[in-house]
Amino acid sequence: MERDRIEAARSFVLSSKYRKHVLKGLARATLATPTELAENTALQRSHLSRAISELREEDIVELHAPEERTVGRYYGLTDFGEAAWEHLRTDIIHVEWQDADPTSETSCRFVETVTQLLGDKLRFVGMYDGASARLLYADDDARSEYTEQELTDGARELVFRRVNLDLNIPNKECWAQIYFFDPEALLIAQDPDRNLYSASFSPYQDVDISALLNTIESVVVQK
Repeated sequence: MERDRIEAARSFVLSSKYRKHVLKGLARATLATPTELAENTALQRSHLSRAISELREEDIVELHAPEERTVGRYYGLTDFGEAAWEHLRTDIIHVEWQDADPTSETSCRFVETVTQLLGDKLRFVGMYDGASARLLYADDDARSEYTEQELTDGARELVFRRVNLDLNIPNKECWAQIYFFDPEALLIAQDPDRNLYSASFSPYQDVDISALLNTIESVVVQK
């Protein structure tokens, strides 16, 4: 029964580009107002409002504020919307890593800086500019551990993080953070043009994390 419901939601969302944009905009975001969604999806407010209403009727999106409130109307995905998104995201966001050398000044600085700071710990360096994801560096041994599909999934994850940043810290020009996994760590940085950079490295136990973040913010992502 749940599978049928999700498939129906999939058909419903994919039949409208406006619903697709709204669902993409809310995916992985904590909450977002129509104004924030409009800024980050480039949808006209009339199309946006209609899409939100339609998605609410299908229990995919919900309002996190009193109905009578006219400002601060935050929307997010329902539990069902989150479940539906897991089945929809590969249909909505088509991303593949493209092997490419860094070309912009910032991307060159980023690769040079993480290479110097992380040395042989560096595994992958990626970039997402809002249109395509590029693999700027890959250690041969690290790459042999992953299939092309797993690398594609990594690119898609970078896109999701960009969506989350756009919605939750839209006024912050520069941002960098490190996520710890086992056995790798992942550095994510956003420049003033909202290009997103990533660098994975392992092991991370003897890396000066504070110095790494400070260097990335002050030297790489700032103009």
